[in-house]
Amino acid sequence: MTELERIEQAEEYYRRYLQKEEAIVQNRENQEYITKYIHEDTFVTASFNLKDKLTKGIGVSAAAGLVLFFLVLIATHLLPALVLGLFVGVGGTIFFSSLYKYRLDAELQHQHEVNEGIAEQIQILKEREPQLIAEKDAFAEGLEKRVTFISLSEMKYLGELRNFIESGEAETCEDATMLLEQKMLFEQFNLIMENTEIEKTYTDAENKARFGDPIKQINEKNKKSLKEKLFGKKKKK
Repeated sequence: MTELERIEQAEEYYRRYLQKEEAIVQNRENQEYITKYIHEDTFVTASFNLKDKLTKGIGVSAAAGLVLFFLVLIATHLLPALVLGLFVGVGGTIFFSSLYKYRLDAELQHQHEVNEGIAEQIQILKEREPQLIAEKDAFAEGLEKRVTFISLSEMKYLGELRNFIESGEAETCEDATMLLEQKMLFEQFNLIMENTEIEKTYTDAENKARFGDPIKQINEKNKKSLKEKLFGKKKKK
């Protein structure tokens, strides 16, 4: 087996390992996704908006009763028109109330069934995760035995090892791995140097310019105190 074939074999193993990692991630994402379809009764009731539906239904019933009232009133007398108008208005209100209550109950029942089904799916996914993790760990253990020239954590750099071998910088996969590690150490060192602030140091002369000469300040203060003792403190005019 050539060195490039060893790289290709390692890449194939690593690709299969990533698939097993991705399966665990997708299993967790699936749990999170389907959880969004679980809703409480309050959410279903609010989404159904029973109050608005009843208001519209009562409005339609009242309008129909009023139209019938005027039609009968024109054709006959007040009493039959009033009776029929009230009958249609009240009857329509009762009808719409029953209809929307039935529909809301059906929505709630359907949501209960959905919640139960999703809870079962989530439980199945949770029970599946330990198996997926065990499969990934077992594959990783076998991978490290089959691919000995690079660690699993560094296999994402297999493309760079290929470049080292193809360019002739390294003769074997082991040599390519050594070059990679040297390159990573060098980059890490450069990063540390870039992020390290070099503390500026000042000479005595620079500090005296910045803060003043403390000895000179003390001497001046002492001279001033001595003059005041000998000649007294000058009074301000």
